[in-house]
Amino acid sequence: MNVIKIEECPDYVAPDNAVAKEFLSPRNSALERLSIAEITIPPHTSVEKHYHLQSEEVYQIIDGEGSMLLGKETRKVGPGEVVPIPPGAWHSIDNQSDQDLVMIVTCSPPWTPEDQVFES
Repeated sequence: MNVIKIEECPDYVAPDNAVAKEFLSPRNSALERLSIAEITIPPHTSVEKHYHLQSEEVYQIIDGEGSMLLGKETRKVGPGEVVPIPPGAWHSIDNQSDQDLVMIVTCSPPWTPEDQVFES
């Protein structure tokens, strides 16, 4: 049985300062078709607008609040809310509060850097 301690997973700090802690994926488990990460977006930080070529993505907001852009629609999101993001949909999330925005992000197929396309 593979039991993973999330706190022991390495942090990846993205260029936009969001901190990703991928805790389940093909890179560390027998899972082949999804990845799950805890993402922390520091205060006054925005995740760069992007879309995924193949991955379906789900943002589950755990703590804090932000402004979610999906396609041409923007709205506030907070704890207990889930945002499904289909492949090819432009999206970003903006945290203009004074506290961290924490979410669990699930991708299927698993997240890879090659699957992301950023706005130029």
